[in-house]
Amino acid sequence: KLPRISFDYAIMEKADRVLVVEASFDWDDIGSWRTVANYFEKDQHGNAANRAITAVDSSNNVVFEENGTTVALLGVHNLIVVRTEDALLICDRHEAERIKDLIGKIPPELQ
Repeated sequence: KLPRISFDYAIMEKADRVLVVEASFDWDDIGSWRTVANYFEKDQHGNAANRAITAVDSSNNVVFEENGTTVALLGVHNLIVVRTEDALLICDRHEAERIKDLIGKIPPELQ
């Protein structure tokens, strides 16, 4: 694991040879699922997902699924659903800032 330190301090301040190229592009600090959702397709009810989902009477949900699992939402609102190879997270969208607290409660052997 790498230490939790910004790129500027960890790399750039210690680098002897650094080149800079002027460029024009947008920057977005993707530090939350709410921000990531801005890059997903949204349906007419504000459900944002990285792949096709089925949603009935559901709105303002964020879904990230990386395994090809079918995701169906029924009557749910303001959730974040994240499915990876070895974990499933479901939380209220307004509680997303507390995900770090939750991770701290998962036993190390399961992380």
